[in-house]
Amino acid sequence: MNVTIESLIYDFDDKVREIVLDLINRIVLTRNETELRESVAVCAERTDLNKYFLYGYGKHHFWVNQRLFSDPNKTYGQRMMIVNF
Repeated sequence: MNVTIESLIYDFDDKVREIVLDLINRIVLTRNETELRESVAVCAERTDLNKYFLYGYGKHHFWVNQRLFSDPNKTYGQRMMIVNF
């Protein structure tokens, strides 16, 4: 899988850096959409992925946006990363 970072990663907490690295490592080790979905689910269970990031799946991609520190119900205006599969 190829990960494309499309915007800044706002490192307002040490956990953000750890989660991003964990997520990227998991993504590049997957071979298909099924493995990607399983790996992201494990990452969400073991880290605060859902606390700091909003993510989802399109027909042929996985996307991630970073949540605002001041208002976790909102995200920064741009997508942080995308993975095409």
